[in-house]
This record gives sequence, C-alpha cells and structure tokens, in this order.
Amino acid sequence: MSMKISYLRLPSLFIVFFFSVLFVSGQNGYKVGDRVQKIVIRKSLNTAQPLNDINDKKSQLILLDFFGTWCVPCIKALPSLTALQQKFKEQLVVVLISNEEEARLQKFLAARKGFSLPVVADEDNSITNLFQPPAYPYTVILKDGKLIAVTEAAAITENDIENWLKKSDAAEIKVPVTETPKTNFNEVMNTKYRSTNTLVRISQDYMYAAKTGESTAVFEQQLQTVSLSDLVNQLQTDDEKKAFWINLYNGYVQATLSKNPEAYKSRSAFFKSRQLNIAGLQLSLDDIEHGFLRRSKIKWSGGYLSNLFPGKTEKELRVNKLDYRIHFALNCGAKSCPPIAFYNPENLNKQLDIAATAYLTGEAEYDKEMNIVKLSAIMGWFRNDFGGKKGMRKLLKEKAIIPDTVKPKIKFKSYDWTLYLNNYQN
Repeated sequence: MSMKISYLRLPSLFIVFFFSVLFVSGQNGYKVGDRVQKIVIRKSLNTAQPLNDINDKKSQLILLDFFGTWCVPCIKALPSLTALQQKFKEQLVVVLISNEEEARLQKFLAARKGFSLPVVADEDNSITNLFQPPAYPYTVILKDGKLIAVTEAAAITENDIENWLKKSDAAEIKVPVTETPKTNFNEVMNTKYRSTNTLVRISQDYMYAAKTGESTAVFEQQLQTVSLSDLVNQLQTDDEKKAFWINLYNGYVQATLSKNPEAYKSRSAFFKSRQLNIAGLQLSLDDIEHGFLRRSKIKWSGGYLSNLFPGKTEKELRVNKLDYRIHFALNCGAKSCPPIAFYNPENLNKQLDIAATAYLTGEAEYDKEMNIVKLSAIMGWFRNDFGGKKGMRKLLKEKAIIPDTVKPKIKFKSYDWTLYLNNYQN
C-alpha cells in the first residue's frame, strides 16, 4: 500500500475541542403527548386477521416497534416483546413496523417458526413518516389515541406495561422511560465512554459530530496537523489502534455519505479513494480496514493472503494481531452492517465481545433439521480472519448459537447494500 507522507511537519495539535452540543434528535414526527391521527395499515403479515386502523384499539395499549431485519438490537428484543404480548394478551397490542420489501419480511418470518407477532410491511413509509424514527431500535407506546412514551423494546418491563395500563387518562401518564434524551456529549463520554487517550478522544469527537450532524471540520484539522511521530507514539497498543481506526472509519462513512449519498453508488471507488488526511498521510477506508486493522491483508483473498511488502508507516500503524471482532464493529453504511458504537481502548475487549455476540445472535440462522447454519456474508468474504469454517463453528458454539455436539454445514447469506445511515448503538 502506498501512502503519501507530508514532509512539512506542523506543530502537534492535541487540544481537544470539548464542545457542549446538546444531542437533539432530528425527529420531526410525533412526540410524547401528541394525539396520533388515523394510522391505516395497508399490508400486514403473520396475522390471521388483517390489521386496519390501529387507533380502533380503544382502551388497549398499543406498542409500535419500528424494526429492521438488518437491525441486531431489534432482533434481540423480539423474544421480550413476544413474552409481553403473551402475558398481557388482549390488554396489549404489539405490532412490528418495517419499511422493507414484503418479500424480505416474508423470508425473515419463514426462518422463524413459531414467531407470532404481526408485522406491517410499510413499503411506502406511510406509517414510518408519521413517527420519523431518528435511529433504530425505536418503539412508541400509544393509548387512547395519544403517544405516551418513546423508548426501545428491550428496555420495556412488565412493570412499565402495568403502570401504563392503570392510568385512565393518557395525558396524565408519567412515562417511566423518557423520550429521546437531550444529552450533553461530554457528560456521557466522561462518565462512560470517554477515552484517556488524546487521539482516541479526537476520533470520538469526530464520530459524535458526524452523528449529530455538526461540522467535523475542527476535528479533521486536528487529525491533519498532528505529526506522524505523535500519531505513532500515541497509538502504541493494539487496543488504542483498534479504537482509533474503528471510530475514524465509522465517523468518516457517516459524515461523508450524509453530505453526499451519491458517492455510495460507486462503492468500490468510495472505499479505495484516498480521501482522509491523517498526519499528512492520504488514506482510504480500505487502507484503514485492510492495512491497519486487518494487518496488511489483501482485500479480496478470503483473509488468506497478506501484502508481502507493506511500507514502514503501515507497519507502525497496523495492529500486531488481527482481531476478527473488528468485522462486527466496522460500519460501511449498508443495511447489513453492524451498528456503530463509540469505542475506547480502556474497555475495548468487552465492547468488541458485546458487538460480536449481538451481531452473530441477530444474523446467524441455524436450521436444526437440515443441520445448516447461515451466516453473514462478511464471514464468507474474510473467512480466514475467523479461522475458516472450523473457527466459525467454534465461535458459534462459544456464543451458544449452535449446540456443542453438532457440525452444521455453513452457508453465507446475501448482503444488503442498501444505504442506511445513523445506525448507532446506545
């Protein structure tokens, strides 16, 4: 991999611009307390009786869960939603809303025998546009024609349902799970996610600005003017390198495609183009993923071939050992990509374990009768990063996705390259 190195060394700029932006969701749809207009359902799946106007369900609690078959946290919450529906029966109506194509939803349902929740195929976005979910997962609670809570399905407890049902006047309901929080970035990051590594903090700030739609220019300037020696010295450990490069990769994809989604039409050029200026180096997304994070692997070689002659700078900035879990952290902007998180070296091992478990649990489909397991196309593309199919089976057993005693045939699913931005973990 060739990289352009600037020989003009500017002074290191390590003053992190601690901005105090209040995170305000871009949602312009219904908010808590609003009366909801008639919601007409044109196409309902997985139900014997077609759903019509949800607002006809008087005195019942309506739970609308906006989900996607590509959304790992959404899929993980489905057993919890099913359990709530079974417990509260006629008192609660749980409906899943997806703007994906009916054929894709039917395929999703066919792979889940015994799944009982109704699914609305909102292909024309008529319902989605009313609520305008800022990100997924996104769940709204309705009662007596009013929106009384905005939350996530996984956060809802039986006590929440009972409390909502007890209130006769929806306008007086005190929502135990608040609507989209208005959170000060520094308060969140300092207490939970904020890294002590200066460069990693800049990468976190950059990604947060991309998330909130703020200008990323100040952070791009910091990254451009840091010296190469400081970049190398600050990224000493593999955890520091992984956290820094993953945050930058994800932040750049979000910031760039939010401004110019047309760039995604030529994905090959988008990932190969050297558009990032870091410490005087002109880098591409492929450089970051395959040069630094995959330790000089050749992109389309299944993970079996490496670049035999990487440059000195690449050697200094790449990880010492390839970690397969990066594939569950990098978000390329597609629907099938894993969700985005703010990574820091202090907690990276735990964070990547969570990301791997969540993505595999949501993506892997095991057919006991056929003894076949279907996995994400990512694992097929970079199969040797996972230790081949033998390593994949071992991983699936460790995650309790398949039984210890089986040796299933492995197939790889097709990848949904539909552009989907703002897929952030909480």
